[in-house]
Amino acid sequence: MKKQWIVLAVLAAVGGASQAQDIYGGIGFPGLMTLGYAQPISSNWGVRGEYAGGLKISKDGVQDGVPYTGTFKANRLGLFGDWFPFGGGFRLVGGVTANDMEFNLNAVGSGTATINGKTVPMNGQTFNVSVKYPSATPYIGIGYGHQSSAEKGLGFYADLGVMIGSFTTSVNTSLVGQAGITQADIDAQTQKARDSVSSLTIFPSVSMGIVYRY
Repeated sequence: MKKQWIVLAVLAAVGGASQAQDIYGGIGFPGLMTLGYAQPISSNWGVRGEYAGGLKISKDGVQDGVPYTGTFKANRLGLFGDWFPFGGGFRLVGGVTANDMEFNLNAVGSGTATINGKTVPMNGQTFNVSVKYPSATPYIGIGYGHQSSAEKGLGFYADLGVMIGSFTTSVNTSLVGQAGITQADIDAQTQKARDSVSSLTIFPSVSMGIVYRY
């Protein structure tokens, strides 16, 4: 949690001399909870730093005949620039995000698995798949709120955008040498997983909540 507080503290120190500053919180995806700081620097421009995280989902299922426990977690730090082309609340957003986003499928170790067309018993074995999003990605989007204004108090914000990056896939398994399974079979199965996520280069992001201007 230290990194997000450092980002927000630096922005607050930079913008401390200004009369208008925003702190905001909301809900969204990825990351269940959003906490941020926004500093308008003119009628058309502003900067923001935010943390979005706390999302963790677990679900059991079956993949290729193997019972799995799947987990997904999402945490993100963001540094953004806001452009208000019409002078109101509507803005265009660009920036970068530092991500801790990962999806894991962990075999329970029972039943049978089909690995590259070969059937192998899973009793006492492991076959774990990890799919990770890049640690840093560019961000583009649109939003409403955080515009320069002399009014203080409560307000509303909303953001809709995308992060751009490619997932990476890795497999950890004890199946090599079991029932004729070779490393080439594992590599082929891993490639299938990579192919299934290779087209997912755009990850959506949405957030909305309350602003307090002081």
